[in-house]
Amino acid sequence: MNIYDTINNRVSIRAYKKDKIDLEIVKKVVEAACTAPSWGNKQCWRFIIVNSRVEKNLIGKAAGQPLIAQACMDAPYVIVVCANPKESGVKNGIEYYTFDCALAMENLVLSATEEGLSTCIVGWFDEKVVKGVLNIPENIRVVAFTPLGYACDVPKHSTRKKPEQIIYYNTWDKNSHEEKQ
Repeated sequence: MNIYDTINNRVSIRAYKKDKIDLEIVKKVVEAACTAPSWGNKQCWRFIIVNSRVEKNLIGKAAGQPLIAQACMDAPYVIVVCANPKESGVKNGIEYYTFDCALAMENLVLSATEEGLSTCIVGWFDEKVVKGVLNIPENIRVVAFTPLGYACDVPKHSTRKKPEQIIYYNTWDKNSHEEKQ
């Protein structure tokens, strides 16, 4: 696949086969996540590769969504991305560790897609539960997690807005949807 095919083929999957994945492929996907850009190249992220059935179950349940809980149980792995906020920056009151981790997670899900694997980024969950399950230190934040595995079925892509609805040229103006020379 080329990068555009990979981007266009990635979808969020909520139902996984229990088929095993070679750990070397999982490592390759996570290592690709580690190449993402970050604030001052500080690389605040940390990744936890989880394959224990008990921990996957508890992490999935922390999302409070039955489909996510089942996805985490069925997928052979759950990848948890954490951050040390002190290893990122703050500007205009915005803490950038979440942005850094989002860039890394995007690399992870695109790499997984390239390897024929599926993901579903989960960013809404009870952080205290996940931290407790994985023995994560108090100063570290859990930013997101994803099941990682082979999809049971690949759904149709959701409807996307047309470029002319979301791209502007030179100014935020309803009439600036065309490039002016």
